[in-house]
Amino acid sequence: MPNTKKKTKRHPLKKLVHGFIIGNADNDPAGITTYTLTGARTGLSLVLFHLLSTPLLINAQAICARIGDVTKKGLATNIRLYYGKPIALILSFFVVLANLATLSADFVGMASGLNLLFPQINLIFFLPLIAAFLWYIVVYKSYQQLARILTGLGIIFLSYMVAAFLAKPDWLDVGRQIFLPQLQFTPSFWLMAIAMMGTTITPFLFYWQVTEEIEDHPSVKNVKSEVGEVSFGLIFAILISTFIIITSALTLHSRSIEVTTISEAALALRPFAGELSYLLFSIGLIGSGMLAIPVLTSTSAYTIAETFNWRTGLNKKINQAKGFYTILTLSFFIGLTVALLKINPIKMLFYSQVLNGLITPFILAVILKLATKKVIMKKYTLGKTQKTLGWLTVTIMILAGLAAFSL
Repeated sequence: MPNTKKKTKRHPLKKLVHGFIIGNADNDPAGITTYTLTGARTGLSLVLFHLLSTPLLINAQAICARIGDVTKKGLATNIRLYYGKPIALILSFFVVLANLATLSADFVGMASGLNLLFPQINLIFFLPLIAAFLWYIVVYKSYQQLARILTGLGIIFLSYMVAAFLAKPDWLDVGRQIFLPQLQFTPSFWLMAIAMMGTTITPFLFYWQVTEEIEDHPSVKNVKSEVGEVSFGLIFAILISTFIIITSALTLHSRSIEVTTISEAALALRPFAGELSYLLFSIGLIGSGMLAIPVLTSTSAYTIAETFNWRTGLNKKINQAKGFYTILTLSFFIGLTVALLKINPIKMLFYSQVLNGLITPFILAVILKLATKKVIMKKYTLGKTQKTLGWLTVTIMILAGLAAFSL
């Protein structure tokens, strides 16, 4: 890494850019599908639960940013140094497993979006070209260039807000259903809840948050401003995902329409929200995949490289970090290969997020332990509020997971 002492204060616009990337990467095709299924299967009954998760998400990401600012080391490096290589390997395995599942699902989501817009195109030839293009951007462009590209792609998510308004809802009735939800105490309901939380508060965002801090040459002076820095992008992401759930609930759930493929979900919007809504849904799938896939592949590369103490960095050339770029390239290849197999895309997208939801509380518990160690964080250990919110997140996600598989 370049000398970190030269920069102690980040430009305000750069703070917003970083938060915007983090938030938009959270709404990847797997997330979009999960939110669509949430609305289709449970209506608006989980929207309040989703909205209440916003401070939990912001808190978790702010804790990760604090670790990056203070330690100036990646998350996997900190885990290896303070918990030993065996623990680091176990956690890295589950993080990368979840990443690959989500990555494959995101390629499937992009393929579905492309197929909706261009049904005549054979994706076996077209999808690898997109993967190669994204690989080129990640490997041969600088981190600053990548950040600008990811920020620009984030504007695409406004399409889902437009789609909700095209459905012409009764907003008073929508508000009533959101704030007076009809909860269902069934395994399928809680499975949906854990998938929704798993796609919102997810391991790869933890690792990417720390990585962004390191790439930006952090200073401990940034610690006090981290909550504000990450809030903008994450609130934007929650807002967009809420509109996805609302659109799906109004068009699919209210008419008891079951969807088994992403194409069916998009096509079902046509009669109720119009042709433009269908088009926006398709474009959103493609754009969100282009935004999330570089983040997922990079996170996997950082996680494994740091666990084995290899050189890392998107700003380094291939010959300077061969192991790092090898893992990054393999991630692209594995994700693309799985996506080209004949697997039910809805199931892949949904259950990849269930896996995230089951893994997340354990990863977050380790992060909380790291952030409260004085030997690591010095005088910047977590305050009472951040600790309480962090452990509340862990508890809620574990309880939701238990309810999904035991009721």
